[in-house]
Amino acid sequence: MSYGWIDAKEYSFNSLLLMDTWIVRYISHKKNPEFNRNLAVALVANPVVLWYFGSKCPDRREYYETLAGSAPAGVSPEHIRECEIHVLDALDTFIVYLYPAIMDELPYIKAWDMQRLLSITDFTGKTVLDIGSGTGRLAIAAAPFAKWVYACEPVDRLREYLREKLARLKIENVYVVDGTLGKLPFPDELFDIVVSGHVFGDDYREELRQMSRVTKVGGCIIDCPGEEYEKCPDGPNREMIELGFEYAHYESSLGGDVYRYWKWKTNP
Repeated sequence: MSYGWIDAKEYSFNSLLLMDTWIVRYISHKKNPEFNRNLAVALVANPVVLWYFGSKCPDRREYYETLAGSAPAGVSPEHIRECEIHVLDALDTFIVYLYPAIMDELPYIKAWDMQRLLSITDFTGKTVLDIGSGTGRLAIAAAPFAKWVYACEPVDRLREYLREKLARLKIENVYVVDGTLGKLPFPDELFDIVVSGHVFGDDYREELRQMSRVTKVGGCIIDCPGEEYEKCPDGPNREMIELGFEYAHYESSLGGDVYRYWKWKTNP
């Protein structure tokens, strides 16, 4: 699925050489036949990318080599480029991860008001975890008030960018670490507040279990997305409400509906 975040025609297929192992593995499990047909042609035409995928993720090397072997012979340069563009467009979320300065300028981040997060609870003197920190939207908003913030981000390029951004902004109480929502690298009950945005939802119960594990009793778990373009006629997320989240709605500056969610941890 493309979010229209990039003009894929402007990007080289070699951008995929910047991808982390987990992204290479994720791509290999995509079930979209059209995407895989285009990827097969693009990999044959770009043997360095095929080699990189196999080297970066050896457990999926055979898959990628078999996929490349399924590509038709005699493909024209024009069609190869069409296939590359199809793949790049379909992976637009991952492509912007590789170019964080571009990601930082996307409207859903740029148009966001930090009061959308800070109005949910008091961050003063608190220990905070930001999961899937990206370019630091939530971590940077919390930093002036929190005692310290851990920005947990699995994309290496984003971690590098965020460290440079924090240094440029002279923010000294945010620590950037590698980690995912599915396996948070922290001990139990460490944080007063756990925040996320745009990473929660693949497996709500398991992800909430991980978030709750690292949250102190009495602490707050928050899901605070950026600005949205689209209306949400179905209203708030029913699964999150069933899991005990409270919520608030506002109309995005981009015209869409935004729902923020929060939940207090009451039991160990």
